[in-house]
Amino acid sequence: MKFVRTIAFVLWVAVTALDLYIELDPRFVVNVPVKLGFAAAFVALWSIVFPPTRRHMGKWLAVLFVYYVWMLLNILFFDNAFGREQMHYGINLEPFHTIRNYVRAYNRGYIPEIAMMNLWGNVAAFAPMGFFLPSLCRPFGNLFAFVPTMFLMISGVEIMQVMTACGSGDVDDLILNLAGVLVTWLVLWPLSRHINNLLRRNRYDS
Repeated sequence: MKFVRTIAFVLWVAVTALDLYIELDPRFVVNVPVKLGFAAAFVALWSIVFPPTRRHMGKWLAVLFVYYVWMLLNILFFDNAFGREQMHYGINLEPFHTIRNYVRAYNRGYIPEIAMMNLWGNVAAFAPMGFFLPSLCRPFGNLFAFVPTMFLMISGVEIMQVMTACGSGDVDDLILNLAGVLVTWLVLWPLSRHINNLLRRNRYDS
């Protein structure tokens, strides 16, 4: 078993280094399936190197959370696959305006892939926060603390994208981001609560 973990660790380091290299090198455009492949390999190999046992659950989750945050920041501010090298200064404050336009474009057969990527991509982007935050931090197990925090966080991202010319500020992005986060929180709340209770017992036992 130790030999298997050693091999998995070497592969995990290699996959992580390659992922960082091609994501940060402007010569490469990494599409969504490749990103998901790297993420799946990262999680699988890390789970072999550092199994998510009761004793190590906190550290296991923390590493996955850091990796997710890095991927999210890269997509939001630096990723050429999402046109971050271009300048976008648009601001939309009309709720559902952009969503309606993408739905119409999809129904008429115009840019269906781009329309779906923008709609579902915005839903999925922050969705893991609905699991990680309440699992790692007990106050976020309360919906009345979690939702305002996510609202401020996502609003801050929208403002930073406009200020850094990495994207447009769109209230519909905020709506879709919050929808994804809320669904994840509601569906996985029993699991995240169980994990948080487990982490608390581990701290008390140590």
